[in-house]
Amino acid sequence: MDDGGMDDRGASGNAWKQVVAALADEGRLALFGHVVVDAPAEADLTADERRRLAPLLAAGVVVRDDGGFLRAVPARFAGLLSATPSPQPTGPNRFLVGGRLLRSPKRLRDRQLVVRYLAAQVLPLEEPVTELTLTKRLAERAADPVSLRRAMVDAGLVHRTRDGAEYWRTVVTEFDDV
Repeated sequence: MDDGGMDDRGASGNAWKQVVAALADEGRLALFGHVVVDAPAEADLTADERRRLAPLLAAGVVVRDDGGFLRAVPARFAGLLSATPSPQPTGPNRFLVGGRLLRSPKRLRDRQLVVRYLAAQVLPLEEPVTELTLTKRLAERAADPVSLRRAMVDAGLVHRTRDGAEYWRTVVTEFDDV
């Protein structure tokens, strides 16, 4: 079976543009729909349809089978999607793995960003909690919850009673919905 010479390795870079361009023409899109629904024989196409067929074959969205019939190639779209890189996390999420802070960022500015983010995640404004409760919440989000709790206090984001029994947050961060 002729696959038009396309494989999913060609999906990286700009291969998606070839597919989109092939389907951007109204006539080629109609022909593609005809192929999807009817799987016609290439010999039964009109001259205009045969002319419009070449870009669809080149893009790998249509192939000829051994009997001369045309068929759509849904795997071409799946290949393009799987080859598209996932967007890289931004902001504090770029330092989290599976939503957890495994190690503190090296740069001070990044550490401060992560501490503000996690403070907003685990401790709502003006909600006093016990030391144990805060530590448990932080343990769900960080490998070293005690150091993170201390960093929040040192940054002035979280306040505590003199005996350290209760903690609360009074500082609004850029991660609060207020």
